[in-house]
Amino acid sequence: MRKEKNMIELSVALITYNSENYIKQTLDSLIKQKCTFKYEIVVGDDCSTDNTFKIIQSYKNNYPELFNIEKNEIQLGIMGNFKKTIDRCIGTYVFNFDGDDYVNSDYAFQKIVDVFKGKPNLGMVDSGYDKYFESKKKIKKYINKNTLKLTNSEYKNQIFLGRVIPIGVCFKKSCLTKYVDFDTYLRKKITIEDYPTLVDIVANCDVEKIDESLFTYRIHDKSYSYNNGFERYYFLRIQMLNLFNHFKAKYNFNKDLCLKYEQKHYKMILHLAGSHQKKDLGKEMFTKIEQKNIFDLIHYFASQYSFIRYLAKIRKFKNVALQKIRTFFKK
Repeated sequence: MRKEKNMIELSVALITYNSENYIKQTLDSLIKQKCTFKYEIVVGDDCSTDNTFKIIQSYKNNYPELFNIEKNEIQLGIMGNFKKTIDRCIGTYVFNFDGDDYVNSDYAFQKIVDVFKGKPNLGMVDSGYDKYFESKKKIKKYINKNTLKLTNSEYKNQIFLGRVIPIGVCFKKSCLTKYVDFDTYLRKKITIEDYPTLVDIVANCDVEKIDESLFTYRIHDKSYSYNNGFERYYFLRIQMLNLFNHFKAKYNFNKDLCLKYEQKHYKMILHLAGSHQKKDLGKEMFTKIEQKNIFDLIHYFASQYSFIRYLAKIRKFKNVALQKIRTFFKK
């Protein structure tokens, strides 16, 4: 039997897909949490084709009261799997986590839940994380420190601009249910779950931040956000732009915020065009950028000329080119 709802304080919504190389480290970091309350690990596996779910099942067998696991019969995609998984969560708070990341601190959950106590309007707690680069076996410590030190107003704007990666984020379950418009996102077949969830929450609820790195975000070649092929990356950027325009109308974003997002969007697409030599796209984005910098020029020329694209990949050439362009503009 499932535990009674009032006995579970925190639910870990663990989203998995083909994470057999990393899932053990993830699960080990979750089961060793030291808390004064009960928590559950609710797994939503989106039709993994490797041994991910088999490994999860072995943990379920060893910790039957801790795990609530389910493998989808058909693949739902990131947004659909996320919604289905959090619907199965019975905790007061929902900690969203992926099957290739891991927790650094044995007291992470306790620290997060302590922040929520006595604050009825608090809908979300964010915290710090390290970034681990699998291919290089290197870690960058507390990579979002500067973001967490922003004022809450500045921090919310960073979320609106799509510049916050939610690695150590915990939500109040009732706020997810009340404010996140899952029906609309599923109907529009949105494949990004973190950005719309964050925006709907921070636009309607208070937010607090923990100034400490509690988690590790793993970057590897199978990561959804890692794939840098043109078609997927362009699709995601356009989807982000459409979501931003949706929220611009819904929450009445100010003009400065909208201009900042649009200009950053143009620069990112220009960079993409330069990386894949998309001439027409490069020209279109370059003309839309109001304040061009040196990098914009390099990305534009890379989109037009294959040899520039090749040279731009060489760090030494890029540094020399930057020096020459700076000298030209100083004359």
